[in-house]
Amino acid sequence: MREAVIRKILNLNRQFYQQMAEPFARSRAFIQPGFLQLATHLPDPCPALLDVGCGDGRLGRFLLAKERIGQYHGVDFSAPLLKLAAAQTAGGQFTQRDISRSDCLTDLGQFDAVACLATLQHLPGRTSRVGLLRAMAACLRPGGRLVLSNWQFYDNARQQRKLLDWSTIGLQPSDVEPGDYLLSWRRGGSGRRYVAYIDQPETEELAAEAGLHCLHHFRADGKEGNLNLYTVMAPIGDEPDASSSL
Repeated sequence: MREAVIRKILNLNRQFYQQMAEPFARSRAFIQPGFLQLATHLPDPCPALLDVGCGDGRLGRFLLAKERIGQYHGVDFSAPLLKLAAAQTAGGQFTQRDISRSDCLTDLGQFDAVACLATLQHLPGRTSRVGLLRAMAACLRPGGRLVLSNWQFYDNARQQRKLLDWSTIGLQPSDVEPGDYLLSWRRGGSGRRYVAYIDQPETEELAAEAGLHCLHHFRADGKEGNLNLYTVMAPIGDEPDASSSL
């Protein structure tokens, strides 16, 4: 993907999450059923968790309330979402970072778990997605776990109605990569977002390229109960023994 196209897509998503921060956060105010399953796959104990693309911090609030983690550190590029997160998440720490940059997680420290929910899908370019996976893996302590979720919109008829033509933002299908889509938003305002469709085979390919091994997949959330694909990963060589619950 050309650098100019990447910049255009990143700016589109930045504008969306700057302008739609409050209605977006309201639409995600509930606890996703997948969070309950996710919590069972974290290290036990889990003294510290890094949430990359934390939004308004809802995952942190859930895990802190369940006493499933000790410390919570959220990272996001959106100042409005981080402001909401800081106001609502007692005991959380928040840092503004541009996750499209290769050094986005530098100096944040080491964590027992890293979560990246519905965020990798907004990073244009396969190379950039692999880079973020590597950066997150570098933040893990030995025995740590990386947990992803990616929106499975393309195999859902209800979500497919949101698909837009690339020409609405001055691009052509040839400008983007396979699996790249433009979707509309119409809750509390209107907007457009770039989303990559990252299914299970693609997740496994990205993980392998980043030096990670997929330990477990499950689908949850949405009206159909399968709208998000969750994946638990570990660095290759740091996988659990066969007797592990993972």
